[in-house]
Amino acid sequence: MKPIAHIRTDLPQKFGIPRNSFLAPHLRGRIVFEPEFALASAVAGLDEFTHLWLIWQFENGTPGGTAADIATDAATADKRGTNANWSSTVRPPRLGGSERKGVFATRSPFRPNPIGLTCVKLDRVEPTDDGPVIHVLGADLRDGTPILDIKPYIPFADCHPEASGGWIEAAPWQELEVDFPEELRDRVDSGKLPGLIEVLRQDPRRAGSKHEPERVYHLAYAQHDVAFTVDGAELRVIGVD
Repeated sequence: MKPIAHIRTDLPQKFGIPRNSFLAPHLRGRIVFEPEFALASAVAGLDEFTHLWLIWQFENGTPGGTAADIATDAATADKRGTNANWSSTVRPPRLGGSERKGVFATRSPFRPNPIGLTCVKLDRVEPTDDGPVIHVLGADLRDGTPILDIKPYIPFADCHPEASGGWIEAAPWQELEVDFPEELRDRVDSGKLPGLIEVLRQDPRRAGSKHEPERVYHLAYAQHDVAFTVDGAELRVIGVD
């Protein structure tokens, strides 16, 4: 398989990427097709749908890792391209990183094959001189992620109101209270601010992080460096550069 497109988002690093797309429904993304697939005819009728499935590829075995990780990860992959370091059990963030579940009973990115699945909201399809560009919301993907396929979300087939959420239902996600001073909010584009607050509310830190109220964390977002601290259930933004 080869990418048909790449997505452009405001999150250039693994740190801060939401653990589910609709935990941050205002996060914006632009899907830019490779020249071979940048055809108006290929997206004819797509704007009749409200949501899309994106099938995408982790760029390396370290999900959301930096480009420097690629060579290291390639050396640990077998001849079929699967992740030789995958584990049959993982520690889901939803459980605080302290309990293990089977990898196939989770959405963990640490899988045998580097394939991701995301449901996004379709904002609009923009015609350009270089072909159509698809604008989406709720994009929980790192900037530059390769897109392998795009499919419409079909409510009668894809929505199952009677479905059980398994162990996830017994472990509701706890959001943080975000203290974001007005003078710092003003440094962020107003259209990108809601997505940033949603990312911060989901707690970008690793699951099970130690209580270190004096530690300053840094989040790369929309060409900004956002500095913050976390004390208990409160996150305080202390700088935006």
